[in-house]
Amino acid sequence: MTSVFEPGGGRARAGAPGPEPVLLVTVYDPVEAEIIVAKLRSAGIDAFRRHEALSVVYGLTVDGAGQQDILVRPEDLDEAQAALEQTL
Repeated sequence: MTSVFEPGGGRARAGAPGPEPVLLVTVYDPVEAEIIVAKLRSAGIDAFRRHEALSVVYGLTVDGAGQQDILVRPEDLDEAQAALEQTL
């Protein structure tokens, strides 16, 4: 099943044509992940996070269980990297 972006930050139907999202950064703190996604969206970049359910259910953040992947469109990758570098 393929998920793609829809203008405005939503996700389009599964199987709709479009590029697969690419990994921008991986963090292990859900609050940090939300801050990054909010920063990107405020810059006009569609972004979302993919995370392990274990970290949400049990609050585990060890040994990769709390991994939060931030994904963006391939064409937004350079702009997203630049937006993150401005905050560091």
